[in-house]
Amino acid sequence: MSQYAPISGVVTNIAVFPSDQEAYSPCALTLTVQDVFGSQNTVILEPSTYVLNQAPIHQGDPVIFFYDTTEPMPLIFPPLHRAVAAVKPAYAQSAYLDTFGQDLVSSDGLLKIELSALTDTRTQNGQIYEGVLADHLLLVLFGSATRSIPAQTTAEAVTVFCC
Repeated sequence: MSQYAPISGVVTNIAVFPSDQEAYSPCALTLTVQDVFGSQNTVILEPSTYVLNQAPIHQGDPVIFFYDTTEPMPLIFPPLHRAVAAVKPAYAQSAYLDTFGQDLVSSDGLLKIELSALTDTRTQNGQIYEGVLADHLLLVLFGSATRSIPAQTTAEAVTVFCC
């Protein structure tokens, strides 16, 4: 199982996240996200959350958020997750956040990526990345994928988290 899980859907509400009982932090937001089945999740968007291309997120936007499955989570409804990364995907575009091995297969074994001359590979601060992708946390954007296990796809863009 991957350490990072996605939440995808449409943003239905945005509010300032309460930092304590009496004050609000204007730097953190709570976003309500409704998926295609009508389920709702609440996502906390903090200043440390990586937002692809620093794209502003508005009510009505389709988004994909990734959260760390190893972090503690309050048992409330709707679920409350702290976003590690956020993507506003283009039409028919998917995103995947995981560590990839030498063969560019995700740690959970569900996605194998291929690179092409058109794959835009950058670090999280936007610099061109020309190093080895293996054993780094990668945010991969892609279009279609095979239905095999692992699914195979050619990456359109890869963001490398060099940490």
